[in-house]
Amino acid sequence: MSSSVTILIPTFNRARSLEAVWSSYISQEAVDKIVLVDDASTDDTQEVVHRLQDGPVSVEFVRNDARRGQQLSRMEAVSRARTEWVLFGEDDVYLGAGYVKGLLRCAEELQAGIVAGRCVSVLVPAEFDPTSLVDPRRQAHNNSIFDLARFEMDCGAVTSEPVRAPYLHSVAIIRRAIFDRTGFDPGYRGNACREETDFYLSAGRLGAALYFTPNVVCYHLRGPISAVGGQRINRLAVEYWNVLNTHRMVSKHWAYLKSDLGFRGTPMVWILGYVARRQIAQAKRLVSTRGRSSFRG
Repeated sequence: MSSSVTILIPTFNRARSLEAVWSSYISQEAVDKIVLVDDASTDDTQEVVHRLQDGPVSVEFVRNDARRGQQLSRMEAVSRARTEWVLFGEDDVYLGAGYVKGLLRCAEELQAGIVAGRCVSVLVPAEFDPTSLVDPRRQAHNNSIFDLARFEMDCGAVTSEPVRAPYLHSVAIIRRAIFDRTGFDPGYRGNACREETDFYLSAGRLGAALYFTPNVVCYHLRGPISAVGGQRINRLAVEYWNVLNTHRMVSKHWAYLKSDLGFRGTPMVWILGYVARRQIAQAKRLVSTRGRSSFRG
C-alpha cells in the first residue's frame, strides 16, 4: 500500500477542541500533509495553528478573510490536495490509531471511492485526556445502520464486515478524482445540514462505491470543549433548516433515490412524511428522557 493521503480540516472558532484533537491527526500513517482552512475565526485559532505547525507532518494553513461557509472551505481545501486520496477531518473529532491507514487499506481492497469508519460520540470533561476515550463497541442488528426514512446513520455501531453505504458521516477518505466531477453544494443554508449527504449521493450517482468499515474508529467530542464555534445555531433554527435543506437534497436527487434506493411517490409527499416521522421520534425521546438530555457518551 503505497498511496498517501492529504487530510483536510475546515474550522471555525474551535481553537480549543482543534488543539485537543490535533495529535490524533499528525500521528496518522500514510499522510502527505494537512490542509487546515480557517473560515475567518474570531478566536485564537490562527495563533494555535501557528504553534501546532511545528510537527512531523507538513501543515498548510489557509485563512479566509471573511466567512465563506463550510462547503466553500471544504472545496478550498480540496483544491490544495495533490494526493490520490483526501480525508476530511473535523475540529472536534479525534482519530483512533490507524484510522487513515485502515480506511486506505479498505478502499484499495474493495476498489471503493469513499470509505468511513465508525464514529463514536463521547462526552468529555473540560480538560480533555485522550486516555479517557471509551469505545463501547455496540453491535449493529443484522448489519443495519442506515435509516433512509430519516436520512440517519448509526455510525457508532459495529458491523460484522464492511458494508456498502448510500451515504456516510463526514470523516471519510475520498478519491480525489471524484471532485473533478462533483463537490460540496454551497446552496445548503443555515447550519449547512445535508451538505455532506448531498455530496455522497452525488458521488453515488456518478458510480462511486461507498463503504462503511467497522475496523477503525474516530471519536466525536461532545461537551464544553466543543460547545462553541462550528455551525452551531439554536434548536428552532436547526429544525427549520433541517426541513428546508432535506427538501432541497431530496428534490435534487429524487430520480437517483427512486431508481437506486427504492423511494416512492414525489419529493413533496416524502418530505411531509419525513417531517411527521422526525417530530414523532423527537416526542418519544422527550417522553422517555423526561425532557433531559439522553446523551451518556
